[in-house]
Amino acid sequence: MASSLFTRAALLICLALPAASWAQVNVFVSIAPPPLPVYVQPPLPDEGYIWSPGYWAYDDGDYYWIPGTWVRPPSVGLFWTPGYWAWSNAGYRFYRGYWGPQVGFYGGVNYGYGYNGNGYQGGYWNRGAFYYNQSINNFGNRHVTRVYNKTVINNVTVNNVSYNGGRGGVNVRPSSREQNYAREKHIAPTSVQRQHAQAAIGNREQRASVNQGRPPIAATDRPGQFKGAAVVPARAAGGPLPDRSRQNDDRRSDDGRRDSSPSSSRLSTSQNNPVRDNGAQVRTQPDRSQDQIRQQQQRDDQVRQQREQNVQQQQREQVQREQQVQQQREQQGQQQRAQQVQREQQVQREQQVQQQRAQKVQRSQQVEQQRERQAQQQRVQQAERSQQQREQQQARQPQQRQEAPRAEPQQREQRQPQGREQQRGPQGESRREGGRD
Repeated sequence: MASSLFTRAALLICLALPAASWAQVNVFVSIAPPPLPVYVQPPLPDEGYIWSPGYWAYDDGDYYWIPGTWVRPPSVGLFWTPGYWAWSNAGYRFYRGYWGPQVGFYGGVNYGYGYNGNGYQGGYWNRGAFYYNQSINNFGNRHVTRVYNKTVINNVTVNNVSYNGGRGGVNVRPSSREQNYAREKHIAPTSVQRQHAQAAIGNREQRASVNQGRPPIAATDRPGQFKGAAVVPARAAGGPLPDRSRQNDDRRSDDGRRDSSPSSSRLSTSQNNPVRDNGAQVRTQPDRSQDQIRQQQQRDDQVRQQREQNVQQQQREQVQREQQVQQQREQQGQQQRAQQVQREQQVQREQQVQQQRAQKVQRSQQVEQQRERQAQQQRVQQAERSQQQREQQQARQPQQRQEAPRAEPQQREQRQPQGREQQRGPQGESRREGGRD
């Protein structure tokens, strides 16, 4: 939620900035730009980059190729609208690209890799993150997390024409929606994009007269990165170059008169002076000196730098807020995990207590069972001993009955002498006593 609010706030701040002269026409020449070269998109360097297609620019009497490259937008939620050439009043005007919340009109030129002449099909923004169309973008060996797959049906005739209108140009007009986009306030190319273009200007091999429409640096993975394995050369020229013999035929001065001076062919994209729509060649206005133009450019650069610093400051503050929110979430998560660990430990202790109780009951049952087994064994042993005693008694009874008849005469004999002695005893005593007498 915080990221979404920041995205909207940053977007409103960027759009509230005044539109500079970069959004207007700044180059007018009489010769058509060369066809777009054929090249392969380099791999995405990192998530968060958006593809900016290559294009032909004009400087010092010649066209030169600005390589396509991956670039970070100045703010989340912004798209890149490529610049384009358009025929107007016997000449070709260049309209610079810009950043905005929607992709505007870029002449219907099919730049490829999502820019098929109408809008952009290479990705979209969702909750502050950019999602890439896997069927269009080149990821190389990089694992990209935010992707989707949507096949784009191209209803535009695929060719390498690099300009709108005129003989051989793309015959497309902006829709009412695109016209509304054009009236909105836009954001200028970033400083790295401008440096990228200036680096291409300084490379002689990028000029069409040298490379014949097949530039050695057709695309790069990052702005200004013109060396290394990620530099992609053009595989072929998009077609034959325009006839340069008629380059100066239709040049006219600001008052509508034909201007045949050689210096009028030297136009620089670094000049940000708008031109009138009467087909006049772009040149320094009479009421302005070169020093005033340079001062104005310096002021514009300072204003842009200040804007970029403000945006960067806001982004840093937003990052800090997001980090604080993330830390709070992590602390809450740690607390929740600690509470969860405590609950799990409590459950484990309760389970251990229950297990101890169950073990104690089990031991008591085992002791009771053991006692019962011992008592049962004792009863069985007692019963066995009783049975043995009965059997022994039963075995002794027949012997006693056999010994009883033999023992009776002896007992009678023993009893008879005793009886006789008893009978005889008193009488003998009396006799003895009588004899004494």
